[in-house]
Amino acid sequence: MAPYKGDNVRYHLAEFRRGKTRQLRAPNGRKEMFNYLHSSCRNIVERTFGVWKARWFILRDMSFYHIDTQRNIVLAAMAIHNYIRKKCKVDNAFQEAENERYVPRVDPDVERSTRVNVTNEENVENQGNNNIWMAIRDLIAQDIYDR
Repeated sequence: MAPYKGDNVRYHLAEFRRGKTRQLRAPNGRKEMFNYLHSSCRNIVERTFGVWKARWFILRDMSFYHIDTQRNIVLAAMAIHNYIRKKCKVDNAFQEAENERYVPRVDPDVERSTRVNVTNEENVENQGNNNIWMAIRDLIAQDIYDR
C-alpha cells in the first residue's frame, strides 16, 4: 500500500523532525498521519531486513528460488532472528540496526536482479487494484485520524 504523495504532504521521518515547534513537527491531517505511521513501519521493516541480510547471505539474492521456497527461507530467518533476540544478551547486528543513523546496505547488483518487469496488460490490471488499495488507504487514514 503506497503512502500519499504530493507537494503538501510529508512522508519521510526526517521531514517531521525539522520543525522548530512541536506543532510544526506533528503530522497535519489524516494524510500526513497515515504517511508518518507508514514511514515508521517501513523504517522498522527495512532495518529488520538489513539485519537479516547482513547475517544470512542467502537473503541477499533469492530470485532463482521458487516463491514458496523464498517464503520458507524468510520464515526460517524470522524464527532464528526471534530465537537469537530472546537468547542472546548482546548481538552486534541488532545493536548496529538500533542506531538511529543505520542504513541497510544493499548490493546494487542484487537490487537490479530482483526488479520485476511489468507488461502493459499487468499495468491495466494493476490500475484497478490501485484504485481499491487507494480506497482502503483512505479508510485506514480516516480511522487513524479519528482516534
